[in-house]
Amino acid sequence: MAIFAGSRNEGLAYSAVEEEDGTKKKFLHLRVPPKYATQIEHEMLPKQELDFLSYELSGQARNWWKIAEANDLFWPLELTQGSRIRIPF
Repeated sequence: MAIFAGSRNEGLAYSAVEEEDGTKKKFLHLRVPPKYATQIEHEMLPKQELDFLSYELSGQARNWWKIAEANDLFWPLELTQGSRIRIPF
């Protein structure tokens, strides 16, 4: 998968591994999540999802992953009404 400009993975180091058939595969190195200087706490509302929450707070729905990352969420859909999460800024 290509990494597009502006992606959170843009500029990461990668390793190239050559397969027996001569093809090369690239593997990204582990990404260490940034520490955010300020965070606020938020209680999830009924049917609220991270992309809409991100849009409401930052004007960018595509920044939902920053909220997921700040809360160590593997699968954002596991959040339920009343879940308390941290919102990074």
